[in-house]
Order: sequence, then C-alpha cells, then structure tokens
Amino acid sequence: MQRLRKLISSATSLLVALATLYLAFAIHYWLGWPELVRTAGPFALAATVAALWLPTGRWRRLRRLAAAALLGTLAIAYAVKAPVPQDWIPLQARSVTATIDGDRAVLTNFSDALHRPGEPSIPRWIEKTLDLSQLEAADLILQPFGNLEAFEHVMLSFRFTGGQHVVVSMEARRAVSERFNALAGFFRHDELFPMIGSERDLLWARMARTPPDELQVYPLQRDADQLRVYFRRVLSFADGVAHEPKFYSTATESCLTTLIRIAPETFAHVPWWDLRRWVPGYSLGLFQDLGLVSDDLPPEDLAKRQTIRGAVEPPGAFADDESWSHHIRTLLERHGAAIDATTADRE
Repeated sequence: MQRLRKLISSATSLLVALATLYLAFAIHYWLGWPELVRTAGPFALAATVAALWLPTGRWRRLRRLAAAALLGTLAIAYAVKAPVPQDWIPLQARSVTATIDGDRAVLTNFSDALHRPGEPSIPRWIEKTLDLSQLEAADLILQPFGNLEAFEHVMLSFRFTGGQHVVVSMEARRAVSERFNALAGFFRHDELFPMIGSERDLLWARMARTPPDELQVYPLQRDADQLRVYFRRVLSFADGVAHEPKFYSTATESCLTTLIRIAPETFAHVPWWDLRRWVPGYSLGLFQDLGLVSDDLPPEDLAKRQTIRGAVEPPGAFADDESWSHHIRTLLERHGAAIDATTADRE
C-alpha cells in the first residue's frame, strides 16, 4: 500500500509539472494579455506552483489544493478563450464567406491576388459565383518545405466544367508584426484562416517566390458526387469560421488535419492513431492507402513524377485563369512523360 501511495504521489507530481509547463507556454503565447504578463507570467507561474506543491510539512495538503486550483482556473480560462482581432497581413485581411442555395454558391472575399516576382503582392478580393453541379474533379496539392520531411503544406484544387479551379488552403492567420511559429500553434495563439481563391493566386504566389517553391499535383480518385459533398462541407466550414473565429492548431486544426476532419467518412476516414493524420509531410503515403491518389508508384517516386518542373509562365501571360491552369498541368504531363521515357530506356 505504501508503494502504491508513492507511485500515485509521483504520478500526480509529474502531471502537475507537465500542466505547469504547458500553461507557462500558454501564458507566453496568450494574445490579448500585456507583454509584461506574457514575459514574466510563465516564470511567476512556475515559481508559485513549485512553492505551493514541493515543500513538505504543515499545510501541505492545503497548499497543494491551492496549486491545483490555480492550474485549474488557468486551464479553464485557456479552454474558453477566443481569438483576438489583430492587424492582419494584407493577403489575409478578409475572411471568405459562402452563401449556398441549391447548386448555387456565392463566395464573398474570394482571393484573387496578383503576385509579381521581386515585388509586393497586390491583394484582390472578388465575389465568385459557382455552379456546384459543374464540379467535376479535384487535385491534391502538396508544397514541401525544403529538406524537412515532416513538414508540407496541403491544399486542394477543385475543378469545374470549363477548366475553372478553386483552391482551398487552411492556414494560420498572420498578424502584420508576427511570423508563423509552429510551436505557437500548439498553444491557441494563431487564428485559423480558411483561404479560398484562384490558382493564379494561391499556387502562383508560391511559384513567384525567389527561389520558387516546389508544388506537387495529384489527381484525386473520387467521383464528382463525392467531391461535391466534400466541397459543400468545406464552404460551410469556412463560412462558419468567418462568423465565429477559431484557433489554428499545429496538432489538431492544421492544413491537413482540418481537411481530414471535415471530410465525410466515405471520402476519407483516418483513425486518430494513424500518425500520418497529424504529420503533413507523411501524408502522401496515407492518401495512397486511402485510395485518394494513385498507388502505382512508391510515394518518393510518385512525388518526383508529380512535381511541376520547367519554366512556369506567369498568369499574366495567358488570356484567362483557365489557360494558366492548363499550362501548369501541361508542364506536369511533360515532366511525367520524360520520367516514363527515361525509365523505359533503362529497362
């Protein structure tokens, strides 16, 4: 019995230490609190909990109850806090909203910004009307981050009759004075920003950088009816976030996890214990196992084949957005054909 009590006491102390550490980080990243509180608060919390919890002797039980009450009060406040308004970067200044009536969807603040290499981007927001019955296909877009295998950005591009594309990207909304911090994303710091816009905006924005970002394009293996159900969910989710902001989470509400969470189970069911659900950099193998993308090649070989290569012309060189979307997919087809030809020669 004595050993069991010691074990319970040790486990409780460890839990208190972990809770203190987590809440200390939460205070540091707690937007809306004064800078002094965010800087000194974590140390004050750790010192207070240690002073109440660790000493033995008189009033020990009462002191530990006080420490638990302090942590519990902070935890409740942390759980119910809401994102605070900020001065957002121009490209994320407006939130998209969606009004759906039957097969007609009207998107307000549809992003169609202009990007020029070496020059500031020009934000542009338009109203976009979509006929959902014309949605016919979709592509998975992956954006690797250098040599960091675990990190990628995940997007979807939905294609409508006539070649029009609508890109969906779940992002962390950035304030003018801050840069994205993946660690902060674990502590309810950033606001989730569902970005919906054109390919010449969301895709070209990445290709127009110096050096250009790499993009991989994978056709989704789902029929049009499944895609329409999923796209409606995406629009409804984005509209809900516009009216009631929620936090971005590196773990549970990211570019990948959000898209998986709102997907119908018939579209993509991923159990919570599958680690690939939480790590975007390993998502390609997951999507292959789900039957969402081709599994004819191993993930590494498929990624090389489906990467856009060659000199990508800017959208302004084409008559319309549809022509530019066709251009980048033509480059992709040529690159894939070249790889196939090389493979055939070796065999």
